Amino acid sequence: MNTLIANDIDPVYHVAPLHYLPFIARAKLLKSKVALRDEGFAETHFRSKSRHLDAQRGFGNYIHLSTVGHPPILEAKLAAGFPHICLCIPATVLDGIEFDLCRYNVAMSRQLRRDGKPGFAEGPANGRYYDDQQIPIARTEVEQQQLIEARNGGMLEVLVRPPVLLPNTTRVSVFSAKDRDVSVNVLEHLGAAWTVSLANEPAYRVRARYSKACSEFIKSSLDDDSWKGN
Repeated sequence: MNTLIANDIDPVYHVAPLHYLPFIARAKLLKSKVALRDEGFAETHFRSKSRHLDAQRGFGNYIHLSTVGHPPILEAKLAAGFPHICLCIPATVLDGIEFDLCRYNVAMSRQLRRDGKPGFAEGPANGRYYDDQQIPIARTEVEQQQLIEARNGGMLEVLVRPPVLLPNTTRVSVFSAKDRDVSVNVLEHLGAAWTVSLANEPAYRVRARYSKACSEFIKSSLDDDSWKGN
């Protein structure tokens, strides 16, 4: 049993643009940016604000999960009208594998340990600095338990070395009826046994041009399983 399940944190969540769903469902796993680049995905496949910052801050080869289903990144993307999904993943997928916890947004945090600056203080409520990382994390079981207790239900990033296998009990949470229909079609096309659920919040009104681009992208990815959107 991992520390998340021991603290009744289950499932864990991964936010992604809707048009990533064919790639994820076809592989039935999550991959890091490093792995995706090695497979030939262009830089435009990644979010413009985070695609380089993760690596610069020592977190380039992680998959980023969350302990909450509506993290700020999801609410921001939906508010802007971008079709997004939230994968709800049983926390048991983390049994027997190493993962770290972080209370800070790795890509957006402005308080870093670099250029002679101390960054966040180490301690039970923040974790410790490891290797070349510029933000503290909780790595050991003791550190993770202390951080979970200090956060008292607050959001934590769950940082996992790739890949993360996605079992048949994975659920795709969507935020509009149209996105639900698109997601169901993708999963049926690829033979993925995951379920799709329509969430009532956050409030979401897709922009027409984003919806059109998303639909065209998904059609191309389903028509050609070697296509990477480049």
